[in-house]
Amino acid sequence: MTTRVRFLTAAAGGVAVSAWPTAIFAQSRKPLAIGYVPSTLFAPVFVAAERGYLRDAGFDVTLTPIVAGADSMSLVAQGQIDVAAAALSAAFYNAVNRGLEVKFVAATGYQPRNGQPSALLIRQDLYDGGLRVAGLRGKRIGWIGNAGAASAYYVALILRPAGLRLTDIEPVNLANPDMDVALERKAVDAVFTSAPFTELFEQKHLARIVGSPPHGIAGSGIFFGPSLLHNREAASAVMTALRKAGAEIAGNGFYAPANIEAYAKYTKQPVELIKSSPRYDFKPDLRIDQGTLEDMQREFLADNILKYSPPLNEVRLVARF
Repeated sequence: MTTRVRFLTAAAGGVAVSAWPTAIFAQSRKPLAIGYVPSTLFAPVFVAAERGYLRDAGFDVTLTPIVAGADSMSLVAQGQIDVAAAALSAAFYNAVNRGLEVKFVAATGYQPRNGQPSALLIRQDLYDGGLRVAGLRGKRIGWIGNAGAASAYYVALILRPAGLRLTDIEPVNLANPDMDVALERKAVDAVFTSAPFTELFEQKHLARIVGSPPHGIAGSGIFFGPSLLHNREAASAVMTALRKAGAEIAGNGFYAPANIEAYAKYTKQPVELIKSSPRYDFKPDLRIDQGTLEDMQREFLADNILKYSPPLNEVRLVARF
């Protein structure tokens, strides 16, 4: 064999060897099913999927929209999805109390100091007529989920200073995309929603913001089911990818064009609307807001939405990876 032949043979072998790890890695990627609520609250999930961080961590990801966080708890606990990007809810606490395998592992969007991306809005004609939070007794208020949804907790926080409780209003289970029609048809008196819908409804003069949750709290995040809870290595890999995305968007990276495109893709809202909407705050490590986790449970127990006793402790509710 001539020197040239030996060189070409070795080079060809080198190409084959270098190609093998990529092929093997692609074949060994694990499927990862994520259910998500279409809101920029879950921006780290969208960025981790679209920028390839979850793929690089060894996963083939499928993202499926879900209407409300409560809907996802049985899906994730039963292993029909591996991850839920959703809000805390009475359904989560009840699932844990029943011994189902689901844990809260990370918080996503924190309520910001500036702006009101999550807010209670009163229908425009009622607002023009002078209706404010103190006058909401007996009124129909729409939000994603039922009386045990995270939105219900946020509404409860807004009602507290006016001396009202959830039992004083009539809740209506209403998905974000359906709220504009409900407002136009005067089927509800007010809605609680999240960005970019808050901005959209004000732009369309359908409703006006009258209150928002306190800044610095987070009632939304990531939940793992049994497939990840029983595989610490895989769970840690997912969290590493999500934290990479969280760190990227915690600052000015939130408005990077590729990231904005990711939010638009999964919320199905225009890029320009997302750019003009107030943003949530994100912690680079996606740390859990322990205070909200505990206070929401207390609120739902006090309103008899949760009926067990004593309250569940952190060990049962949370897993850390």
